[in-house]
Amino acid sequence: MPYRLLIFTCYGGCATGVAASKSCIRIWEDNPDEVKIGCLPAVIVPWKFNEIMKKSEKRVLVDACPVQCGKKLFEREGMTVDRYIELTSELGVKKLKKLPSKELKEEVHKTIQKEVSLLLGKNLL
Repeated sequence: MPYRLLIFTCYGGCATGVAASKSCIRIWEDNPDEVKIGCLPAVIVPWKFNEIMKKSEKRVLVDACPVQCGKKLFEREGMTVDRYIELTSELGVKKLKKLPSKELKEEVHKTIQKEVSLLLGKNLL
């Protein structure tokens, strides 16, 4: 079954990374028939790459920080995305090696959810 939207995130070990992972899970839980979380490292496996391309209509990649690990991996493997979000730049925050505040979690969620809504053509807010 194809997914309308496949979300990839770095699950980085920083506040924005943790907030992004929680947000992506929340979005998937709220939209299980249209959204799925993709396994970022699976992009390097040729048969998984092909499966990802076949089974997802659209793809979003979320990087937590300016190191842009996900983006570099996608570029190296030739994986295309419909929307790329790098959270620290997008939100104007610094990378912090700690758990996210409640406020940051909500800000990250709104940012990712907004892009998901646009790509799905519906209001999820």
